[in-house]
Amino acid sequence: MNIEINENGCKDPEVRVLDTKLPYFYAQIKDYFFGDLEHFHLVIEILDSKDKFKTLKGEECQDCSFVKENIIYIYEPSLLEEHSKCSRKDFYKILCQELLFLFYKKSKGLF
Repeated sequence: MNIEINENGCKDPEVRVLDTKLPYFYAQIKDYFFGDLEHFHLVIEILDSKDKFKTLKGEECQDCSFVKENIIYIYEPSLLEEHSKCSRKDFYKILCQELLFLFYKKSKGLF
């Protein structure tokens, strides 16, 4: 799997270690999905403002993340509580939930 992480200048410690945490997570769950995930290109966009989130999602909401095609958009951890109903301590849980959703959609051929 090819994982591209666009940190957009975020210096939060949770984001700085994603390049090591995500391959480990993928290795643990990849056998639960069918389809060609080995050649799947995944992008994670760390967002640093509510305006960017709203523009990309197309609506104002209290969500902290969303998926479009093969891209996961998520607030940087330091902004989760400020711009959404999510807690900073749940950053990895939220990201993993979105990853599972993406893998499911990919394995079912939904994009």
